Formats: sequence, C-alpha cells, structure tokens
Amino acid sequence: MKKYEIVKDYVYSQYSKISYEPLKTAAYTHTAMVDASITLLAISRNIRIERAKICALFHDYAQFVDNCPHDQHAKLSSLYCSQFLRQTELFKINEIDDICYAISRHSFKNKYDSPLCEALKDADVMARFLENPECELSDIEKQRLFKATADIQK
Repeated sequence: MKKYEIVKDYVYSQYSKISYEPLKTAAYTHTAMVDASITLLAISRNIRIERAKICALFHDYAQFVDNCPHDQHAKLSSLYCSQFLRQTELFKINEIDDICYAISRHSFKNKYDSPLCEALKDADVMARFLENPECELSDIEKQRLFKATADIQK
C-alpha cells in the first residue's frame, strides 16, 4: 500500500489548498467515502485493493481542484492522475492505464466497463448515498447501490 499512501498524500495536499471551505470539505468527505466504499467492494469482488483505492482518490480530482464542469471532470481527473502516476515512476504503464481508464469512465453509470471501473462507479454511488441517504438516485444508481451492498454481504 506504499503507492496508495504516496498518492493519498499528494491528493489531500492539493485539497488542502482549496480556499472555498464547502468545496474543500466536500473534496475530503466524498473522496474518503468513495475510498472506504471501494475498499469493501474490491475485497468482495477480488479486485486489486491498492489500484481501486487509487482510483477513488483521483476520481473527482479535477472537479474539486479545478472546479471544472461535471461533464468534463472524469476525463480531466484521469489526465491529472496519469500525469502524477507517471511522475512518481512507481507504476507500470498497464497499472496507469487500468486506473486512468476506470477514472475516465466512472461517470457513465449506465454502461458496463472493466471490473475496476464498475467498482469505482458503484463506490461513487454508495458514497453519495452514505453522505446523504435522502439524495435522489436514478434507477440505474439504485440498482448499482443494491448490487454493491449485496456483493459486500457475500
């Protein structure tokens, strides 16, 4: 989990620079909730935990750091992640590609993707629900939430 800790330190150090306190709080809270949720999903689905947790750290990075439009955040977060992971020189190209693909596709909740991406999508939905159980969820998000909780119960 050494690589995860390095990524976590970087992401959270960038979040600490956010001047708008509600956005900073949302960045910390949502990222931590997705991180915790994806850990449980990775264990239950036999997915590499460290990769999954790194996806969680960077999945909304651009939305929080750049306050970019929601429809662009997944792609931009993926690019930021790729750049950072390459700079560390700790990751193999296939690891970077796997992580960044999942991040780039996590907003497409109605499409099926790689197992890592599916875990990230489900963790994102789960985190939103755990942060606010009264939040509006689409039918597909409800299905994801029910499937994710069933997978964790196995």
